[in-house]
Amino acid sequence: MERFDIVVVGAGLAGCVAAYTAAREGLQVVLVERGSQPGTKTVSGGLLYTHALGRLFPKFWEEEPCPVERAIDRNVVSFLTPTRAASLDYFDAEFSRPPFNAFSVLRSRLDPWLAAKAEAAGAVPVYGIKIDDLVKENGHVVGIRAGDDEIRADVVILSEGSNAILARGTASPPKPDPHVVGVGVKQVIGLPPGEVERRFQLRGISGTQYTTIGFPSDVEGGGFLYTNRETLSIGLILGMESLVRKGVSMFEVLEEYRQHPLLSRLLDGGTLLEYSGCFVEEGGWGRLLPLFGDGYLVAGSAAGFFLNSGFTLRGMDFALESGRIAGETAVRAVRAKDPSAASLTSYRTALEQSFVLKELRAFRGYPAVFRNPRLYGTYPEILTRLLHGAFFTDGSGRPHLRKLLAESYRGRASLTRIARDAWKFSSAL
Repeated sequence: MERFDIVVVGAGLAGCVAAYTAAREGLQVVLVERGSQPGTKTVSGGLLYTHALGRLFPKFWEEEPCPVERAIDRNVVSFLTPTRAASLDYFDAEFSRPPFNAFSVLRSRLDPWLAAKAEAAGAVPVYGIKIDDLVKENGHVVGIRAGDDEIRADVVILSEGSNAILARGTASPPKPDPHVVGVGVKQVIGLPPGEVERRFQLRGISGTQYTTIGFPSDVEGGGFLYTNRETLSIGLILGMESLVRKGVSMFEVLEEYRQHPLLSRLLDGGTLLEYSGCFVEEGGWGRLLPLFGDGYLVAGSAAGFFLNSGFTLRGMDFALESGRIAGETAVRAVRAKDPSAASLTSYRTALEQSFVLKELRAFRGYPAVFRNPRLYGTYPEILTRLLHGAFFTDGSGRPHLRKLLAESYRGRASLTRIARDAWKFSSAL
């Protein structure tokens, strides 16, 4: 049996930052990771909003090795049907200048870089070890167990990712709900040198991201495509209940998605380098796990910190911020020699004062919005039919826009239904 001041379980973004924050204060910290190294077990879409990491490490994009890929200055939101796409395309030159807005990242590079920061601050890395259980005494978490080995600590920080097996065993989590569990799948596609810049018309470190809705048809969820330095990250996050109801596999849906005419031309000639998948808890505010208890804190996606606002898919900045706050809270508890739940309640208080719980509360209605089936079939069809009529000309007499609008939704949705959905969307997002 070994003893430390703080044990951090999981060397993702939340865990690495928690370990770094505590270790730089001089505490004895061990960072435990199931994978052979940080990033090997991590799956994410790959877009990092910079504000949280920038507060910890100003100008992190200038470091060597560089932990990020491209500064995203073009954001495209597309509604897809099998042969069409209607897109909102927003370019912002400020986004590709310091301090930047968001970077595409590859977690196999970002996570080891951040773990090295924690190790340099004094955290002890222990990789390639699976934690079987928490060690408890009188209901109080006092360490972790792996096989016959135990590591004891005053505070255990659980940042084990979205499966959150240990965190779910600490208290009474919300009951399982297949309607709010997503299945994420992602591929990294390699392209020849210079092809990313050519295909996406990029200069320097600038990059492009696509967010898509509506294809494959009638499967709840959406897709993404991000440009990296010499690769593309493409994937889907789909509702588990919808996949089961349709009787299709994620692999089948992803292959169909890749063949869409908008995307296939961007992927032509690419080489599959990575393939990964994971579960995503998409319940938002109403599905958060208990964030603390006697001797433990829960941070990152293990707590359920994920937000889909329609324009952005966010989890990494929530993980970084919650990891920092968890590290600071654990330091105070160790120094006060009081790791009780009453002492650790300051963790939730600090999260409520940060953007983490403020934004999750403000967007608490988002899960219901994305369970609306019309979002994935009816509305992409209406929008693309309207724009097809607006652009198509064959000399037979083009109708006025008002008639095109009426024809686009007739037989698909009533104006009353459209107005109600629009109100729900705007209220939640």
